[in-house]
Amino acid sequence: MPCYRLRTTTVGLHQEATRPVAITIPAGSFLRVPDAIANAAGVEVEWHAWTVQVFVIDLRDRGELIKAMSATSGAK
Repeated sequence: MPCYRLRTTTVGLHQEATRPVAITIPAGSFLRVPDAIANAAGVEVEWHAWTVQVFVIDLRDRGELIKAMSATSGAK
């Protein structure tokens, strides 16, 4: 699974019980990303134990692609 490390703080949406809530994802965070994001406006990513929606353009502009990470790599 591809992974991005954020160079700058980014906003994402986390689905709470009844509504989505905007959250701040700090610079330096690692986001696990599904393989196919080329034509999507937004994408669900894994950040820590949360599923968060971010804009693909933010991911590309504010993050750097890191090689696929294993579950034991330690990045969260």
